[in-house]
Amino acid sequence: MQKYDVAVVGAGLGGLAVAAMLASKKKKAIVLERSVSMDDAVGVFKRDGFIFSAAPTLSYGFEPGGEIHGLCTRLEIVQNISVHSPCYQVALPDRRITLYAELSDTLEELRREFPREIDALTRFYHDLHKKAAQNAKSRVSSFLSKRKAAAGFFRKYRFSRELMMFFDVQALYFYQKPAEDLSVAALIALCDTPPRYLHGGFKKLADQLYGIILREGGEVSFNERVSELAMKNRRIIGVKTERGVVEAGTVLLNGMLHQPSTTLFLGIRNEVVPVGMCRQVLFLPDYARPRDFISLSLNAEDDAVAPPGMRTLNATYCYHPDRSVGKQVLLEHVSTIVPFLNDYLVLAEEYRGDDGATALSGTISYHPLRSKDGATLLFRGGKHFFLLDNAQNMPRQVLSAAQRFADK
Repeated sequence: MQKYDVAVVGAGLGGLAVAAMLASKKKKAIVLERSVSMDDAVGVFKRDGFIFSAAPTLSYGFEPGGEIHGLCTRLEIVQNISVHSPCYQVALPDRRITLYAELSDTLEELRREFPREIDALTRFYHDLHKKAAQNAKSRVSSFLSKRKAAAGFFRKYRFSRELMMFFDVQALYFYQKPAEDLSVAALIALCDTPPRYLHGGFKKLADQLYGIILREGGEVSFNERVSELAMKNRRIIGVKTERGVVEAGTVLLNGMLHQPSTTLFLGIRNEVVPVGMCRQVLFLPDYARPRDFISLSLNAEDDAVAPPGMRTLNATYCYHPDRSVGKQVLLEHVSTIVPFLNDYLVLAEEYRGDDGATALSGTISYHPLRSKDGATLLFRGGKHFFLLDNAQNMPRQVLSAAQRFADK
């Protein structure tokens, strides 16, 4: 059997990006995926005329200088992205704020919901914008902003607990950490730059990466069950499949280390969608549990992903790893944002990503390889053995980690 430079186990977004980048460098790369198709591999689910995708469509990283923008540039991939205004909504237990591309419109929303703190908020956004301009002119300032925690920046404004949770739910969704734990540079991006919508979702990007792999001489093998790592003289030399050993100089497992979330794919009738509801809503049901929030993603009316008069709605409940939530409880939470949901609900399917890659790791000890923004999605398990966390809700960080691995 042919020997490869790299064998990637798992055709998640990160694994496909790694193989595409290496194949473009004329490295021999193969992706081994247990699912039967690309749709299954990247979390696409089809039923009764509905097409759902587990990956988010709203993300940072597409802006110039962003991680995904850099990947697309080096692979010469063109993406159909846009900034929507309104961008998205944050729903707290007792108030709702719509965020716009124009700061003045967002400040009007905040003035209505936080009238006593609007002066401090105005100063906060003004100071952030000023800092962003300073970073654009000074490399030293930009360097320090990437390494300085945002907690000190927040401290001088003395925001209320409720207002801090407005920032936290956004930071947790886009960066997987509370706002005070962000770097100042990440806080600037969150508050001074609107995220982009990816038309066609990350499934389209996965298809483009797949095409590059094949065009550059790489391989993607579906319905390929990898049973264990192949060893020789106590050294990893590849992986074992049902068809035999695939030898590779380096093995990358692209699997989900942990998935502290529950996702429901909901098919709903269009008339139940509340007037003024944005395509993306971040909902915090309880101030007492600031890390437990729900992300609602609604498809556009003109998307060809639902039968006529219907819409797809993804409801993802992100929670502390020690807790989980059942389907009925999640539906009750969603009904807070979409009243009369049960009367217009056509389909409700719980989604759980299939992960066979990390089961191969056994008792191997991993050492985290941190990225520039402090995220830890890439791990080393040996000289030629790595694991890339295929976190469904972190495409920007996953693709950043994939680029780091490929550059090594």
